[in-house]
Amino acid sequence: MAVTFTNIVVGQAEFYLGATLGTIANVGATQEGVNIGWEPDMVDIEVDQFGDAARVVQSMTKVTVTTTLAEATLTNLAHAWGYATGVGAAEPGLQTGDTDFNIGLHGVYPEEKVIQFVGNAPGSTATTTLTRTYTCNRAIQYSASEHSLQRAENSSFPTEFRILPNPANTGNEYGTILDQT
Repeated sequence: MAVTFTNIVVGQAEFYLGATLGTIANVGATQEGVNIGWEPDMVDIEVDQFGDAARVVQSMTKVTVTTTLAEATLTNLAHAWGYATGVGAAEPGLQTGDTDFNIGLHGVYPEEKVIQFVGNAPGSTATTTLTRTYTCNRAIQYSASEHSLQRAENSSFPTEFRILPNPANTGNEYGTILDQT
């Protein structure tokens, strides 16, 4: 088998998040990359005659996107904790220019967001950078997140988003991955 070295992809990704594709914004630096996971749940259909599976069917799929938001802004904290944004001008009595994050009760239904991340694509070289763009149209913040204030570490927000299918997007219910050529 021939090896095509330009198909070996390395490099970081730019991470964008927003309520709609038209309102996504770059969240800034990330740590430990951006990971997208595809987890099928397979079920064995067993029959007596084989003593094994005669068929294997997929009963469910779970798609996730994980990253760590390295810039400790209140907007990124709101994203990591599953709020719409919740960040605005400070309440009366605080200094001009201050912002605050109001941590209110969450409703039953999590806030859906659009996620897009853009990294290098196969074919990139030292002189030509091609991009691979992942777009997921229905993402909810899905796991616990915490941060700490430490003397020798940056405050960052680990996040995990569950990608939900959109039945209106036939053939790309979970989103798209587009390679620039």
